[in-house]
Amino acid sequence: MDAVDWRGNTIHLKGVPALRNEKTGKIRVYPSEVSKAEMRSLAQQYSLEPRDVALLLLLYAKPGHFEKGKMYYKYHVNKSLFYLWKELEKEGLGDAFPLDEFEAADRGPIPKNLEDDLKRLEEKRIISSKWREKRASKITELTPQGLAVAEKLWNEVAEPLRKTILKIKETIFALDPKTIRDRVHRDYPEYKKTYIKEDTD
Repeated sequence: MDAVDWRGNTIHLKGVPALRNEKTGKIRVYPSEVSKAEMRSLAQQYSLEPRDVALLLLLYAKPGHFEKGKMYYKYHVNKSLFYLWKELEKEGLGDAFPLDEFEAADRGPIPKNLEDDLKRLEEKRIISSKWREKRASKITELTPQGLAVAEKLWNEVAEPLRKTILKIKETIFALDPKTIRDRVHRDYPEYKKTYIKEDTD
């Protein structure tokens, strides 16, 4: 089907689920499915999985004085992706943007496929991942190739999504493990029983 992106440009999308009324012949599609198809198409242009887009955008985002293209702790990656999902859910867009599944682990909500995704993206030379300070924390960073891809993705996605990502990164980036855990417990009490350890990687 043909659709229109946020700039008003016509884009052709494939694989959009649709319902056809047998009496009238009219076809109905859900906006969230169109949005997901658009993200799938965007990811395919760079040989990525659709859920990779959120990770690369979070790494690329530069709120205020923060450094672009890098997160110094893996727990920031975990919880930024979680809060992105929840924020989009609040805005009625929870199903409109491809994100990972989240598991309720003892270190809080963790993206189910993140470890495998990081390895795959490292093999593709999109990101680099390394331990620092005697394995006390893990740095996740966009490579020069990854920065170029992420910049293109950043310019393609709609401005409201970019603003949401910037807000989340600015909020989570400066928080330590205990503060993040306390915040998740406050914002989402259903995780209190499972989120018992600090996420410190």
